[in-house]
Parts: sequence; structure tokens; C-alpha cells
Amino acid sequence: MRAGRLDTPCAIISLNADLCAEELDWVWCGIQTKESAEPPYPAGLRNPAKVAIRSWYDERIRQGRYLRAGCRLFHIDSARDFTGTKAELAITATEFVGECAEYLPAGQPPRPCRVFISYEAPYRDEAGQATDYRDRAEVALIETGRVQVDDQLRVAGVLYTVISYADDTDDGIVRGLWLERA
Repeated sequence: MRAGRLDTPCAIISLNADLCAEELDWVWCGIQTKESAEPPYPAGLRNPAKVAIRSWYDERIRQGRYLRAGCRLFHIDSARDFTGTKAELAITATEFVGECAEYLPAGQPPRPCRVFISYEAPYRDEAGQATDYRDRAEVALIETGRVQVDDQLRVAGVLYTVISYADDTDDGIVRGLWLERA
């Protein structure tokens, strides 16, 4: 075990049935971005460069859960027993990137979140033809729950209202939204 490299405390987080983040515990981890010649530029909330994480073995760390290290948030893509002795886990994760924002759900207190906005993204009709250009955002369900139409996001001091969902974008991890300046 490379215990000396496990120098980052990470919260183990799960998304419960009510789509609320539930912190289970914390564990020491070692976080390292996988190297590539030129990682692609993020086109959404998920950073395309995978992250390799090592941790002490913990049965609560499993695929589909999350790790938070300070302000960094990771979705666990896979977790396997590295040594076969239940001593160390090798984790592959996807890091969420984006701007710091505030989610303002109707009738509830504001929540901090991160959002990735594509300004002037093509808005397509039922036939797939670009009919307009609008601001499109992605948010992580672990931070916001299921954002609803007419909820608001404040990003860099600008207030946006959710006008609709981006079709076929809610995969249980990230939800795509169409926004309008309030």
C-alpha cells in the first residue's frame, strides 16, 4: 500500500431516493488525473479527462457514488479491490467542472452548485433543425436534485430562469437545461 500518497480527505456521498446528497463518511485518498497527450476541452459538466483515485478499502465506495475533496466533486465510474486483500481500492472517476453558481428552487433555500453553460447553443425542433440559439446549462443532480421549470440559477451575478429541459439529457447524474436571463 502506498499509504504516504493517501493525503486527501474525501467525503463519500450517495444520492438518496429523494435526490438529496447524503454524506456517508470520509476516507483518505490519493487523487491523480490520468495523463494524456492533449485532454479534450470540456464540452459539458463532465471533464473528459478521467481521474485515478486510490483509497483505503471501504465497502461504501462503489460505482455510482460520489467523492468530494474540498471543492472538487467526482462521480465514481468504477471501484475495484486493487490488491485482492480488501486493503486498497483503485477508483476511476469523472470530475465535474463548471462555474460556481447558486441554485434557487421555488420556495426552498438556495443551494451552492456548479453549472456548465454553453452560450448561444443551437435549439432544435422536433425535426432536428436548429430554429434558435439559446443558453444551455448542465447541473449535477447530486448538488441540485431535479431542477424544475421556472427555478432559477445565479451564475457570476447573472440570474437565469429555467425555461425547459434539454431533451434526453437527464441520465440520473447530470440534467441539461435551457435558460433565459431573468
